[in-house]
Amino acid sequence: MGLFNKKPQNKATMTESQLLTNKYNTSANNILLVVVFTLINSALLFTGSDSYFLFSAAIPYYFTLFGLLYTGRMPADWYEGWDDFVPDPDSVLVFYLGIAIIAVVLYALCWLLAKKKGYGWLVVALVMFVIDTAGMFYYTGFAADMILDIVFHGWVIVSLVSGIATAKKLKKLPEEAPVAPQYGYIPQPTQYYPVQNGAMPVEAPVANEAVAPVEAPVEAATAPAEEAEVNAFSEEAEEAAPAEMPEAPEDITE
Repeated sequence: MGLFNKKPQNKATMTESQLLTNKYNTSANNILLVVVFTLINSALLFTGSDSYFLFSAAIPYYFTLFGLLYTGRMPADWYEGWDDFVPDPDSVLVFYLGIAIIAVVLYALCWLLAKKKGYGWLVVALVMFVIDTAGMFYYTGFAADMILDIVFHGWVIVSLVSGIATAKKLKKLPEEAPVAPQYGYIPQPTQYYPVQNGAMPVEAPVANEAVAPVEAPVEAATAPAEEAEVNAFSEEAEEAAPAEMPEAPEDITE
């Protein structure tokens, strides 16, 4: 179980690196789950409510409870049999609340830095939660009504250990080569090919596509030049032609 995954992804299309990263983030987000429910349970104590949610750290909750109890701020039924009870000054409440707040802030820092700096902060959170579990057993023992709390603490410890192991495995993976885009048009710069009458812009070809050759325009010969060539040829032909044959004389012999 994890919080704040950006969006579900198809595991069949994910790489091993992405799968391990998601698993690590889930373990880190479980620390935030502990922080949120610890704050909720502590706030319920201030209202005198007997409600209690799972997924809470024990030590911050108990220190908040002790501060309120020893300063006389809990409901009257909590003090049954305390005939000589004298409430402690408010400074005692400040002391206990200070310890509870420090613990919650450390958990929050472990969550934030585990996602940004690395799994070393996941190790810090694990050590803190093991101490928290020991404190829970010291105060409540193995009471039957604490079974769900015991199961939850065990689940968080397993989740943090799994996150640390995942981070180590992720660190050993080889770097993945960037994948080139397979779909979509990628604009190419315009290139210029020189032709006879200037430069003609031609778009560069898309990858793997042949380019049709660019033919230079042929200059058309002007009409006057053609006429001059024809006239010169005619004059040469006339000069080369033989003179006219003289007419045969009339026969005068009769």
